[in-house]
Amino acid sequence: MAKRILGLLSAALLVVIGLSTPAQAAPIEKAYEAININAAWSKNILGQGVTIAMIDQGVNLQHEYFDGQVVDGICVYQTNNTATCPNGTKFQTGLAAASQRRDLRGALIAEETHGNMVAGIVAGKPNSVAPGGVAPQAKIVMANTDMQPKSVVAALEYFYQNREKYNIVAVSMSFGILGLTSRQDLLNCNTNPVYTEVRASLKKLREVGVIPFAAAGNGFYLDSVESWAPTCLDEAVSIGSVDENGQISIYNTMSTKVELLAPDYAISAATYGYMQASGTSAAAPTAAASYALLRQQFPLHSAQTVLEAMKVSGKKIDDVVRKQIPMVDIAAAQKVLESTPVGGTPVDPNPTPVTTKKVTVGSFNGYIAIYVQGYEGSQFISRIAGKWISVSSLKNVTGKPYALIKRNTGAGYDVKVEVWIDGVKQTLNTSGQPASQVLVLRTR
Repeated sequence: MAKRILGLLSAALLVVIGLSTPAQAAPIEKAYEAININAAWSKNILGQGVTIAMIDQGVNLQHEYFDGQVVDGICVYQTNNTATCPNGTKFQTGLAAASQRRDLRGALIAEETHGNMVAGIVAGKPNSVAPGGVAPQAKIVMANTDMQPKSVVAALEYFYQNREKYNIVAVSMSFGILGLTSRQDLLNCNTNPVYTEVRASLKKLREVGVIPFAAAGNGFYLDSVESWAPTCLDEAVSIGSVDENGQISIYNTMSTKVELLAPDYAISAATYGYMQASGTSAAAPTAAASYALLRQQFPLHSAQTVLEAMKVSGKKIDDVVRKQIPMVDIAAAQKVLESTPVGGTPVDPNPTPVTTKKVTVGSFNGYIAIYVQGYEGSQFISRIAGKWISVSSLKNVTGKPYALIKRNTGAGYDVKVEVWIDGVKQTLNTSGQPASQVLVLRTR
């Protein structure tokens, strides 16, 4: 079975920044400003009392960024992997199990720094070089695994068993498992038998209010069918990434599964020193830790209510594949939750206007006119009197809510009209005739 951690799927940009000077204040982090972090921090909502569980490569437990932040760990490797846990076996629990791997000389494998990067974004301790995590006073339970399905299941089960002990409210996962047994698996990962146990474990966590967040991946594909678990599974919340310009990151694997966006460029921990993060790997812990802050602030709301508030409140960002994808915005989510009764459903304070989709055909002075409403940006194809017209991207008439396509036909003819939008044949409307997919008009 092929497998891959998001060190590949979500390659972090390793830029070592240096060591801290405790006497100086933590720097301002633009990635955190982009999610309006001060709306929580100014109220002393810093993650006190909540824990985020993570599945990754483990962390440098001696790093100043994680002093007192990691409270427990689990290490799981399958027998077909040559790696071992810190105790020399394939399975270990306890704080020491959270450590990243060491080489034969006993030194930390510096290039395996992915776990430090994602954990630092969740709950790093602020210092003069790095801003700390999104939830700097939250705690971390870290799973150090080989990302194989059985290892992931073992980690998820450990989180489930210890959820009340540590008050685990979220799981952050920035890796990918690819296990294909048929073409059906590629087209719908939820039916893939390789992921059955992973799905069951994620479902158990969701049912007790622990929300799993997963990085969407960095596949450079547009409108791809996402087949990497856990992000492709219904039980996981798939997180895409936004760059410093507020745009969807160029490498983002975008699909209809992506539910939230978050920045991908915060300063975080490397194995030694610090680095600038990158990849959807960085977006997933940002979203998970933001969610944890909201859970801390609004303990009476259910886990699903808090998640829905994040999804309906964030600024909507358009991609070339999808439109109106919400970005994490703590201040906006706070306002929604403040106005949502306990047990109620969060409501989008700025709902996207519903645009009526309609195609209307008319005949005027020797030409056929087609008015297309609600399909701006879509592909248009029509056949009028046997002649084809194609428009790759519809554009509305300036100041009007519709696009207009004309074809001269001359007057006094019966003209057959058909229209396809994004490959789907449309029902056509015209004055004095029933709506139909094929219209025959007498030109005048």
